[in-house]
Amino acid sequence: MGAVPLPSLPPSDHARSLAGLDLAGARPPVVRVEAAREVVVVVSRSRSPEREIFLERCAGDGVPVVVRPSGGGAVVLAPGVVAASAVLAADPAVRFPEPYFRRCCGAVAAALAALGVAGVEMRGVSDLCLGDRKVAGSSLRLAGGRVLFQVSVLVDPDLGLLDRYLRHPSREPEYRAGRGHREFVTSLRLAGCAATVRDVAAVLDERLRSEAEAR
Repeated sequence: MGAVPLPSLPPSDHARSLAGLDLAGARPPVVRVEAAREVVVVVSRSRSPEREIFLERCAGDGVPVVVRPSGGGAVVLAPGVVAASAVLAADPAVRFPEPYFRRCCGAVAAALAALGVAGVEMRGVSDLCLGDRKVAGSSLRLAGGRVLFQVSVLVDPDLGLLDRYLRHPSREPEYRAGRGHREFVTSLRLAGCAATVRDVAAVLDERLRSEAEAR
């Protein structure tokens, strides 16, 4: 785990925090919710950065690329995005990630509903969508009796950054149907939600903290 070795592009402490690099072995309960203050491209350890990302564009623009500890595809974190990580105690009887995705994505959907964003549903493995448009993506790591859940919520970012830095993903859910990034995703602002980044961060922190501290 860590930064992809591109010369002169060490990630800032903020970029490393957004990607949750220090949380893979953290003792639960832990919740970290942050508004992105810079552009960072984050990819999972199970995907090839060269396949998923336009690395030369990131290098040319001074955008760091960071490998997060959980799974899933590549994402762009930028101003207008809220990133959250939660470390929960795993249930010894639950050996697969799906129940944790349902639980944690349900908490995110409930947080958005509290802000007036109705109808957010989990689609694919762990996308949170309004209709067939993705507004948040999540990933998960289940190991060592701990669950690391990570999510990024698109509040009001520059969606053009997706086309600039992300290739079409090597794996995609069926409902995406081959659509490009701009046809596949939306933001809360474009969906008509007036909530600010601060509003989303606050309610997300509250809901995820309740899940992380639940026994």
